[in-house]
Amino acid sequence: MKNLSLLFLLAPIVSAQALVKETIATGLRDPMEVAIAPDGHFFVTEREGRLLRINPETGGVFEIGKIEVHALRASHRDSSYGREDGLQGIAVDPDFANNQRIYIYYSHPEKLINRLSRFTLKDGALDHGSEVPILEVPIDREERVCHHGGSVEFGPDGLLYLSTGDNTNPFRSDGYSPLDNREGRGWADAQRTAGNTNDLRGKILRIKLTEDGYEIPEGNLFAPGTEKTRPEIYVMGCRNPFRISLDPKTKTLYWGEVGPDAAEPSEFGPKGHDEVNQAKAPGNYGWPFVIADNQPYPIRDFKKKAVVEMTDPAAPKNPSQRNTGLSILPPAQPAMIWYPYKKSEEFPVMGEGGRNAMAGPVFYHDSSRTYNILNKEDDHSLLTYEWMRGKIYKAKLDQDEKLEKLEVLIDGLSHPMDLEMKKDGSLVLLEYGSDWWFNTTGGVYRFRPEDGNKPPTITIKPTEGVEGGFSVDQATDPENEKITVNWYLTEGASERDLGSGSTGVVPDGVFQELRAVAQDPKGAIAVARAPLSGAATTQPLNLEIVGDPKQLAFGDTLQFKVGAGKAPDPAQLIVRARYIPPTGHDAGGPQLSEDIAELVKSNQCFACHQLTVTSVGPHYLNVSLKYRDREDAAAYLKEKLKTGGAGVWGEVPMPPQIALKEVDSEKIIRAILSLSDGISETTGTLEGTLKLSPPYGNHTGGAWEISAEAPGYAPKKIRVSAK
Repeated sequence: MKNLSLLFLLAPIVSAQALVKETIATGLRDPMEVAIAPDGHFFVTEREGRLLRINPETGGVFEIGKIEVHALRASHRDSSYGREDGLQGIAVDPDFANNQRIYIYYSHPEKLINRLSRFTLKDGALDHGSEVPILEVPIDREERVCHHGGSVEFGPDGLLYLSTGDNTNPFRSDGYSPLDNREGRGWADAQRTAGNTNDLRGKILRIKLTEDGYEIPEGNLFAPGTEKTRPEIYVMGCRNPFRISLDPKTKTLYWGEVGPDAAEPSEFGPKGHDEVNQAKAPGNYGWPFVIADNQPYPIRDFKKKAVVEMTDPAAPKNPSQRNTGLSILPPAQPAMIWYPYKKSEEFPVMGEGGRNAMAGPVFYHDSSRTYNILNKEDDHSLLTYEWMRGKIYKAKLDQDEKLEKLEVLIDGLSHPMDLEMKKDGSLVLLEYGSDWWFNTTGGVYRFRPEDGNKPPTITIKPTEGVEGGFSVDQATDPENEKITVNWYLTEGASERDLGSGSTGVVPDGVFQELRAVAQDPKGAIAVARAPLSGAATTQPLNLEIVGDPKQLAFGDTLQFKVGAGKAPDPAQLIVRARYIPPTGHDAGGPQLSEDIAELVKSNQCFACHQLTVTSVGPHYLNVSLKYRDREDAAAYLKEKLKTGGAGVWGEVPMPPQIALKEVDSEKIIRAILSLSDGISETTGTLEGTLKLSPPYGNHTGGAWEISAEAPGYAPKKIRVSAK
């Protein structure tokens, strides 16, 4: 039985204030954004459409709605269509306590739009009939276009802000700016979106909500009625403003801008940078014509591969045939913080490696509230964070809101996805988890100052002889204080309190989870969980090995046939043969040793690669199978890690792994190349032949496992003795 707890862990902090990290909930699936309700509960959107409510006091995770969205699915994980679509951002109404309204931004399942809608909760669950569409952003989905932005936030004045990305394929412009003006290449032209004053993409929009829609507030970038402009635009010239935040006192807008991939400058423009931006007033932040501190991109003739004209940041021109807005744009505004893959000369504390900038809340010290995560001298500090580098930074601002000092606050996070501050002053972190898509290791955490009190621990077990009964197995408190145990049932979108005591009994009904919550006198808690609902059944695959061999040897060739009630897509089918040594231990597939796995995790490699499942990049077993017979494989892969690149496994570039130490690079590459020892596979056919791997090591005996797997089907495995 799996027991999860609300654990308090000292986070790796680089500050005078020691912080404790509380685990609130884990096991989330591609979580996208978190919003905090007035009662302290959290709402979380998941990419494939689930809307969750989380009770931090009881550890309860409730699916309160499922929104139909267009999204990349596991059944077509390599699709080039709408790859970053899904359920995006969420915000709660400023008057949520009275009206139960929330605002959600999502990819429509049929129409080529991203939609911002208002929903109302009824009895704690999403009322689908209450949807009021507020604003729709026309989008493209073909040719691997990406960048949706998707952050939804209310400002202190009640205005709603929505970030939108440039909705462009970034992989056909060599890591520089996508300014492709050729016919039929609209999906590679960000001039049509981010650089277009008459398009809602690549922007941060600001609107004033009404009962039936919205009005345009005063002070946006373009006044209503201005020819060839959209009045909703507050900020333009954004590539992918993924997370935004507003200063609760000054109303200043901050956002993290995810930048392009060029590792070095060239005639086609500067090297790629990520940005943290600050807007005290509306403005144009330059993309796709400038980047960083207003470094310009030249206008390119992609057909002739030549530079046409250099951009003037003071008056950028948009020459695209797809531009429906102004030709001369407002002057470009420089970023507040900018940094490339390599160590930044201007902001060296940002480090080096992969990039994905985010902007979080602005901290103000308040001695009247329960917590202050920073000291008094840190009053008025912006918290920025980095999805790829797993860090939160403290950007101290002066009285004029200029950057005074930049420091690392927290390190060692697993892809921080959203960062919000509760009314009590604690910091809420949404971690995406280890994978890029189809991730199940997301979580919600809370940071608060360390006070010396450690939480209790608790485990539970079924009560012998009592149907539906569970009892406390072990429950202790580090300070030997009295523990109170309360029992809760997850019942759809809500929970049922079963009362306190050492036992809990599940009544008749349909429930998802039983929880025992142990609490000490100071309020620290731990949660033990017992799942009650079974997994959905899936159609099994049939696998036949022709001739039904009783023994197989290294290098043998076998014939196979795969079928099912409804045959799987052959392009999605993998038939694999794996040798299992006669050790008595079988990990169930290729594994990295514990030290190598930790090395890979600490260097954020799992952001793009998994062991046996394709993510943004190829999975490591495929890399091993491709290169294991190449004599210079280790040297070749080591150089690829240094320089990065694209084209071998697809368009998505791998950034240069500058921060990876040479000794660690060698260890990781050796481990990856060894993953295919004893393994061979074939794809793309329901019937064919498979040659077993060549010998390795000094193995005799053992067994061969022949398996067939396809998305949406239960896998089939057959074991045959090894000669």
